[in-house]
Amino acid sequence: MIHRYSANNVRVRGLRRLARDRGYRHERRAFVVEGPGLVSEALDAGLDVEMVIVPESALENSRFGPRLDSLLARAGVTGADVGTVPDGIFDGLSSTGNPQPALAEVGFVDMGVDVIQAAVKPGCPLLVLVELADPGNVGTLLRSAEAFGAAGVLIVGGVDLYNPKVVRAAAGSAFRLPLATVGYESILEMLRQLSVDGIDTWAAVPAGGAKLGDVALTDGQVAIVMGNEPHGLDSNVLAACTGTATVETVGGVDSLNVAVAGSVALYELQRSRNTGNS
Repeated sequence: MIHRYSANNVRVRGLRRLARDRGYRHERRAFVVEGPGLVSEALDAGLDVEMVIVPESALENSRFGPRLDSLLARAGVTGADVGTVPDGIFDGLSSTGNPQPALAEVGFVDMGVDVIQAAVKPGCPLLVLVELADPGNVGTLLRSAEAFGAAGVLIVGGVDLYNPKVVRAAAGSAFRLPLATVGYESILEMLRQLSVDGIDTWAAVPAGGAKLGDVALTDGQVAIVMGNEPHGLDSNVLAACTGTATVETVGGVDSLNVAVAGSVALYELQRSRNTGNS
């Protein structure tokens, strides 16, 4: 059944807050997914989609209407509450200035660190993101991690995994990739535990580290540790890692944006291992 929700509906007001309030997201253990494409991917991934709403006028639009009707029907079959809201109300719910015509409330997707650690194996590295502040960078790295065969991503402090900008930039990868989050205060203990579990932790540094091709050809399991955009990794974290690794550059460029560096590192690990095993 498609409901017609008003601005005073508690669930509708909750959607607006989920898009803007990190504390409320974690209290509810739910986040907002924006756009018909991403809502459809969340359903495809079997996530706990709790509610889907669309603007009233969109159902009558020849371009969007049939697709949105199908989307609401799919979500309804899973048990989600589905409905419409007046266009002006819908526009105020979205976190973007030019909202796409669908919003969903979805349950958290992260899992325990131990589950991700168990998935790490040669050729499937773990990506560790330490206090990254830019949601676009985090989302891009989630997408690259899926594309280049990472076992999962561990987010340590920094931007909220469920920030709408992270979710959009990840383009669906956050729904399929094994993810875990821990506070920054846990970083040294986490690195120690990775070592105990036989996972070599390689800290990404701008210069002077091992070649990623050499890291890829080691026999052990590997985690790549990326640091905060302006400051990198602090000395205690560097000391706790197995070693350092560098994305080699040429010319006058002495460092790369963290999303670029992490994406190149993941690609190089995959390429070098595949080449070395051929």
